[in-house]
Amino acid sequence: MVKWWGVVFCVSLLVGCHSAPKQDASVAVRLYLGQQYLRLHQLTNAERNFRKVTEMQPKNSQAWWGLAQTVAQQGNTTAALDYYQQAYQMAPENTELSDNYGAFLCTLGQYDEAQRIVKGDRKTKANERVKPLSRSVCLNRP
Repeated sequence: MVKWWGVVFCVSLLVGCHSAPKQDASVAVRLYLGQQYLRLHQLTNAERNFRKVTEMQPKNSQAWWGLAQTVAQQGNTTAALDYYQQAYQMAPENTELSDNYGAFLCTLGQYDEAQRIVKGDRKTKANERVKPLSRSVCLNRP
């Protein structure tokens, strides 16, 4: 009986080792599909793919960001804000994400929070010795 448990244990370890690359490939495909569906404004399909990635890899900032963009376009600003916050907490160094998040905050009239996000973005860019991009007009509010 002990012998069988050892065999089952070893087989389960081997199976686990081979499923990780398959899962990574599935995540990459789903992220790509989600981005393409979002670009084509097929929001239901985009949302389904991004949600699947967040289930498979809950700390995948790209999936949360894609989900944020998707639900924002669907008009669900409350959920979009939550998803943007999750993505930004996971990857504050992603300047494209922070620019997008800041622009979204501007559409909600949250100028101070957008300014904070953008300032963090500028610090990151300064550390990378990259010239800061010009910011949205909403950040230069009257």
